[in-house]
Amino acid sequence: MTGQDAITGESARTVHRPAHAVPRQETTGHALPRADPGDQRSQLRALRETWPHVYALIDEERALGLAADGERDDFGSARHGGRGESYVDAQQAHPQARIIGIRHLMALVIGPAGGDRPVIVDLLGGDGLLHRVCLRPDMPDATVVTCDAASFMVARAWAAGVPAVRQRAQRQVFRSGSVDGVLLAYGSHHIPEPERQDVADEAWRVLRPGGRFVLHDFADGSPVAAWFLDVVDKQSATGHRYAHFTTEQMREYLVRSGFRTVTTNWMFDPIVVTAASERAAQAALGHYLVRMYGLDKLVAAHGPEGASMMAFELARQIFRFDGRGNGRGDHVGECVVERLGPSQWRCVLPRFALVAVGTKP
Repeated sequence: MTGQDAITGESARTVHRPAHAVPRQETTGHALPRADPGDQRSQLRALRETWPHVYALIDEERALGLAADGERDDFGSARHGGRGESYVDAQQAHPQARIIGIRHLMALVIGPAGGDRPVIVDLLGGDGLLHRVCLRPDMPDATVVTCDAASFMVARAWAAGVPAVRQRAQRQVFRSGSVDGVLLAYGSHHIPEPERQDVADEAWRVLRPGGRFVLHDFADGSPVAAWFLDVVDKQSATGHRYAHFTTEQMREYLVRSGFRTVTTNWMFDPIVVTAASERAAQAALGHYLVRMYGLDKLVAAHGPEGASMMAFELARQIFRFDGRGNGRGDHVGECVVERLGPSQWRCVLPRFALVAVGTKP
């Protein structure tokens, strides 16, 4: 396995952007056609009106054959046993908290050559965070299509002005050979183990030749996996008993699907928040963690403020990376709270993720 330099070598700032590229997508935050989250036809009509070039990539027969929400989804609404509302609240409160990791992932899925507004499928897009972050002028100029299996998340994306597609990663609704990149990140371990090969197979099917599939997860046995098992599983209403990926599993899934030049590397993927004081920065990180992971039991036991500080302390104890292995390099190996200037503090919670990249021949 190569080190962190292999990941960061492809900077999002150097992605080729031809002079004739179509201007950046300007849909986010604007009024969009009404899309009924429970009606796939309604969503397709709205997509056709908003993004005709993306709608043209959809296989309607596959899309209309998608079953309604079945089993409880951790990212569904609280009314249906999920923690979707709190997860969305965390992203909206700190939309740039994961931008370092998102920047790396976008550089990887697009590749060094870039292209004329490549179409990237974000399989676990939630309410469209990655789409919104990628509208920044310092991000690659790509069409990021937000996809999710949860109707709740798709509805929240449309409500936020982000066109979205409801689909399961295991059976995509895009036409074969129609997209430039596929990204599975921030929740990959929620895919049931027997269905993970299907996800890789579907990514291969929908990609054009030369397209990339990027698979991201926080590795089994890592401090991040320990956080999920020791804190999220015990302190959230949804629990969190999911098997995280290993390096060998990632590589095997992609190779079996037919991908070539498969690489696996570590990636620095921290959570970063800012506030007006040291204490406020600690509380902001804690609040982000409480909302993002739905730590309702901590709130019930300690109140909102107490839960935030408790989450911060737990994270500070768990997120510790020793030595220079696992992609750490010169990155911080433990939680750091630092002063940036007058009334400006930054809290950095280190995380290191496994990332596999495969190219379709």
